[in-house]
Formats: sequence, C-alpha cells, structure tokens
Amino acid sequence: MPERNRVQNCAALLQRGWLSFQPEPFRQRVIECVRLQAFDPGGTIYGLGDPPGGIYGLVRGTMGVSIAPGRAGPHLAHLALPGSWFGEGSFLTGQPRRVGLEAVTPCVLAHLTIADMERLVGGDPEVMRAFAQIAMTNIDLCMRGIEDLLIRDPIRRVAAVLWRTSGGQRGIEIPMTQAELARLANASRKYTLSALKQFVGLGLVRQGYHRIAVVEPERLRRFADDDGPGE
Repeated sequence: MPERNRVQNCAALLQRGWLSFQPEPFRQRVIECVRLQAFDPGGTIYGLGDPPGGIYGLVRGTMGVSIAPGRAGPHLAHLALPGSWFGEGSFLTGQPRRVGLEAVTPCVLAHLTIADMERLVGGDPEVMRAFAQIAMTNIDLCMRGIEDLLIRDPIRRVAAVLWRTSGGQRGIEIPMTQAELARLANASRKYTLSALKQFVGLGLVRQGYHRIAVVEPERLRRFADDDGPGE
C-alpha cells in the first residue's frame, strides 16, 4: 500500500488513542508495519483463550469487548471506538487471550503481529514501554468500568456507562439496544428505559433505532457523578 494511502487509512489511530500519543518516528514505524483487516458485523477478531497474535487498533467501526474471568460468561463488558488498541497482554506475557473482540458494526482494524512488535522492540526498553502503555490505558478503562458499576443508583449507573462507551466524545453514536445497555450497566430494563427517557428529555442523548447518540457528554458525566446535569 502506498505510504500516503496507508497514513490516510489509519488516520483515526493517529488522531486519538494510544498511538496518537507516541513520538512521530515510532508512530511512522508502526503504521508501516500494520496490516489492515476488515470484519463484518458479528465477525470474531479473536476469542477468549485464543493463542497470542499481536495487537489490533480499531480504525473504523465499533467493537464489542467480552470477558469471562470466572466460570460464567463470556459477558459483553465494553464497546470500543476508533483509536482503541487491544491484544497487548499476549505480547507482554506470551499467554492466551484474556478478552474477546467482536465486530458490532462493519470494522476495519490495523493488525501488528507479534513478530513485528518484537522487531520494533529490538532490545529498546523505550519501545517496550510504549507497548506497555496500551496495557495501562486498558487498565484505566477497566478501573473506570468497575467504578461505574459501583454506582448504586441505576439511573446514574446507566449515565456512566453511556459516557464511557462514547469515550466522552460529543455526537458519538453508540450502536446498542436497550437490552445491551441494561446488561452493560447491570440495570433492569425498567430502569434503563426510565434513564433513557430522562436523558432524552434533558437533551443529554438522542435515541435512534438500535443507536444512542451522546449529545452532551460533559453534562452526562456530571449527572453520573451526581453533580446534576447542569445547563
């Protein structure tokens, strides 16, 4: 792929998320190595327990992230937006996949193989630290999710989950049903429906068919934090 087209196709990865915070020379080396892959809705990027296989950056679309830390599951835990990266755990530990990734909408992902990651590291601790930053980003995301689910009030809990899945970005449309939102927020359908009606009335979100758009992310976060939605 010509270099100009490659950079254009990976623009989302250079504008937000882990790679956008890396030094320019390293960003360029990563973009030169990635291979773009397309997935239809429902397509599995990798499953829980799969062997190691490098990292994936979401260029376009929405991915579902599933977990199964106990005997139950897998459970949908998060919806990832462009700029997100996953798969670093297998590179850092050499162990099987701890989460599963599935395309919710048509998706394009950039895949960086373990072989290319090892070649990029080449004994350079700074590059290893750069890859380890993906893990820290995802740990932060995990802790945010735990904090969301510790909110006792179900209406506020739904608000927190909507904010997290939107990445705090204005106008982001989240492809999910009310039932999926209820599961993500660990709330009943009754409370989830009540929350959505309240948020629409306050102008915080806009609802469509199997889609929820976050219109006012800052006010939604204040609502989740029990500070009131503001004006």
